[in-house]
Amino acid sequence: MLVHTLLFFLRENSLALDLARAEKCLKSLEKSTFKTIVIYNQGFWDNDRLQDYLEPFSLDCTIIGSGANVGIVEGRQLCFEWIWRHFPNASFVSELHLDMVFTHNWEAPLVEYLETHNEPVVGCGIVDKFGQMPFQNTATTIPPSDLNAFDDYLTQLSVDSIAHGFTHPCVHNLDILKEIGGLDTALLKGKQAFEDDSLLLGYYYYYGTKANWKPKVNYNTVVYHEIGGQRYDLADGVMINFAGLIKQYGVMGLKQLAGLHANDWSVHFFKQQYALNR
Repeated sequence: MLVHTLLFFLRENSLALDLARAEKCLKSLEKSTFKTIVIYNQGFWDNDRLQDYLEPFSLDCTIIGSGANVGIVEGRQLCFEWIWRHFPNASFVSELHLDMVFTHNWEAPLVEYLETHNEPVVGCGIVDKFGQMPFQNTATTIPPSDLNAFDDYLTQLSVDSIAHGFTHPCVHNLDILKEIGGLDTALLKGKQAFEDDSLLLGYYYYYGTKANWKPKVNYNTVVYHEIGGQRYDLADGVMINFAGLIKQYGVMGLKQLAGLHANDWSVHFFKQQYALNR
């Protein structure tokens, strides 16, 4: 069983845009193999208003949180902990975002991969708003916003290929995620940034350096992710979490992250920070 996690955040000053994204995301999620979603309400609606909004979608949604923007780290970790407590039969958990559009049964190849490989997490192929596909060096033309057109478009982009890299959406092996503890909110006190790096290092050390584990992207399924990648350009909490990451894993963790990542920006950043902090 796979349970999805989704942070639901609406901005009062761009409500129409956020709701348009949310509708596309949720409507496309109706095509998923698994339809159980734990939603953390980051605001600005209260839970009753959000529950009314979610009612028409053919999804099994549980809302946690109270409409306060506690940030990505705490919101995602609370989703993980909710699933550990309330879904004892779950084997996998995903990380989803509202700026995503999914194709039918998109998560099936990811679950199948984790069931047949000794891996803690796997990402899927993504295409962003510019038509770029990370780790594939491919550029495409985004179709009109019609969901049926998106479905055909994303299906045609899938290829039988596994690449070194990390993307959202991703699916975690729930037992291993629980073994490493998920996200340490006592150290990652900022609202966002470097939470993925914390998990990747946790998995790396779980398997041991001898195994030389690296994250993978499975291009047998492709999802539209409007803004792909960690958003380091958003200043709130970025350096707070970076300091927490160093406190958690030390300077050698920065060196290991340069090898775990496959995108040029992250490789350069962590190499540079390792040189500066050692």
